[in-house]
Amino acid sequence: MIFLEKLGKPAVSIVSRAFEAGAIATARGFGMPRVRLAIVPEVLTGLDPARIEQHIGVAFSEIATALTTNVVDRKQSEAPRAAGRLFVRGEDSYDAFEEMNRQFLEQEWGDGFPLIPPTPAKVASILRGTTRNASDVVTVLPPAMRYATVEKIAINAVMAGCDASHLPILMAACRAIEGFGTLARVMLMSTGPHAPLMVVNGPIAKEIGINSGRCALGPGAQSRHNIVLGRAFRLILMNIGGAYPGRMDMDTIGTARKFSLCVAENEDHSPWRPYHVDQGFGKDVNTVTLFETRDEVDVDDLTNYEPEGVLDSFAAACSFIPAHYTATSFDVEKSSHRFLLVMCPEHAEICAKAGWSKRAIKEYVHYHARINARLALNWGRLTPTRMRPEWRWLLQRTPAELERLTLPVQESADSYDIVVVGGPAGKSLVFSTMCGGPSTIAIEDGAVPHG
Repeated sequence: MIFLEKLGKPAVSIVSRAFEAGAIATARGFGMPRVRLAIVPEVLTGLDPARIEQHIGVAFSEIATALTTNVVDRKQSEAPRAAGRLFVRGEDSYDAFEEMNRQFLEQEWGDGFPLIPPTPAKVASILRGTTRNASDVVTVLPPAMRYATVEKIAINAVMAGCDASHLPILMAACRAIEGFGTLARVMLMSTGPHAPLMVVNGPIAKEIGINSGRCALGPGAQSRHNIVLGRAFRLILMNIGGAYPGRMDMDTIGTARKFSLCVAENEDHSPWRPYHVDQGFGKDVNTVTLFETRDEVDVDDLTNYEPEGVLDSFAAACSFIPAHYTATSFDVEKSSHRFLLVMCPEHAEICAKAGWSKRAIKEYVHYHARINARLALNWGRLTPTRMRPEWRWLLQRTPAELERLTLPVQESADSYDIVVVGGPAGKSLVFSTMCGGPSTIAIEDGAVPHG
């Protein structure tokens, strides 16, 4: 609809009341504050066809009205106002700190946890971490497509508790989003619990102290760099990119993974070359890789000591139905679903000692991760026109035939990624993804020693 309007063709979007704010914010992000909407009272998902027809029938009168009257600016869901320098006062510094946090949260600039005041001195200190000018544009961030300048990134880094050594990593993470293309907006605006995971490789991880071992994705002093980096990136996506919860981020339930998700690969305890080397970078090059995560599954295997047993546990963890399995989702030709295998050093070593390469692991897991065809067809059977052509033969099979048939959970072994993270004991993780990526970018523009 937005693109038709930009071409000078009047258009109307049919939007449910629950998504009106998101539609307005999206239009504003594309430079269209005047937007025509036909509002229906219910979200159309999960409704029977008769009820959908009823709502669409009512919407036609709104469509006619919208197309034949002047368009006015939508005042609902105004974007949080841009602020100049703010002065916050209190009875003492603690009171001022609490007042600042109250005001920032009211403006939707926070994540719910206390924020560090982004004073001019603090921001200037963070800016020491880069050789670039504060006003330089690093990238344009989705979903609102706003300029991410070095200074804006630094301000959010301060609020999250970062220091100057973190700034180049955050700048690289912002650039890495470009690798997701149009699916970046799906990751940041979807009703699903999508969250970006930052994986840092290269000497910088050890120099700064980013945790790659035990409790690397958990709380605590050992993961303080992981936590502030992941948190800063979330604040950047909100305050610069516009992915405000309930405004453009329309997540139905939400997930704690959106607060902070950052880790370093455990290169010292990996039996293979690091992930970023697999992507064509030198071992001593510092990189950040963005993975989109949709959910996570614990791979609990403390008993197997041969590769086949360990990898059967990974295959079992991957054997669930990805959303839109048979559908042409997000207007892309191929499935955008992937699995990230986060292998603990113990599981990786069991495989490597037996001579298994990463490629062999991917092939084995791909062959053994299977799903039931009847369940796989569940999402697409009511919308056959949206099914990808290669899956439409399933519609001709009986329920009994579908029940006996199993299908690979991914299109190929290339749909799996492997990174080594964690400490002792046989506990690994599997993340499923559905919004494209991963995207690896070199960390550049650093100006201060790490550590």
